[in-house]
Amino acid sequence: MRLRIFHRTRYQYRSAIRDSHNEVRLHPATDDAARLEFFLLNIQPVVRLRHFRDPWFNYVHWFDINEPHTELCIEAQIKLNTSDQYAAGVPEKVPFAALGELRDDLLRPFSKDSTYIENNVDLWKEAMDVRDGRKGIFETVEAIMQHVYKHWSYMPGVTHSATHMREVMTNRQGVCQDFAHVMTGFCRALGIPTRYVSGYLYNGATDTLRGAQASHAWCEVFIPGRGWFGLDPTNNTLADERHAKIATGRDYADAAPITGTFDGPPNATSGLQVELEVSRG
Repeated sequence: MRLRIFHRTRYQYRSAIRDSHNEVRLHPATDDAARLEFFLLNIQPVVRLRHFRDPWFNYVHWFDINEPHTELCIEAQIKLNTSDQYAAGVPEKVPFAALGELRDDLLRPFSKDSTYIENNVDLWKEAMDVRDGRKGIFETVEAIMQHVYKHWSYMPGVTHSATHMREVMTNRQGVCQDFAHVMTGFCRALGIPTRYVSGYLYNGATDTLRGAQASHAWCEVFIPGRGWFGLDPTNNTLADERHAKIATGRDYADAAPITGTFDGPPNATSGLQVELEVSRG
């Protein structure tokens, strides 16, 4: 599916701030010209952009604004070709025993606690209840996805970007970021390497998908011998060609679209506007 994505984030400040340092993860983590047709990042005030690959292989732009300014606008335009990794079917019949054979150091961070996700006895017990004796890895993660979708309420405004999974486990409500953190926690509690995904979701004319009005989040599980596979607990669906993956990491802290700091009063930000359009063609 060919998607066009327009994303603009505008920050306004009550008084002039300075020494603004920012990282932007809006470039899809690919150099494949057949997949990524076009990418343009525009920053106002005008800045010198630099870029690097982070430890999770995300494409990161960074910039500094040392001069006083009262507004910051970050705008990305993307043309991306997506595909359905499940076109040939789901990776069935891979047993949990296969996880014991994993020796890849790159997978280890996705099996441990991270900034917003931690394992504990209650989480493990609930994960084991959901597993309910299942032998297959993917069969189990589908059951976890359905469990989160059924028992957590989609409720914008009750959490924020720094909300920990512990709070979401208690309140059982949140948005796509929270759903992804909870599902990731369940999967890691069972020893399944799982990573957080930040991206966008195409919501067609007849679809009623949740989370398509802003940057979206889901998770990917690693199936030994088969690779990474995405699942979207917010919508109880496999991540298919409607999902445009931009960045991955251990949790939101690694894959946030925009992060930054500045020198100014703690309450300097007076306005935040986000415009997003994901269209097909």
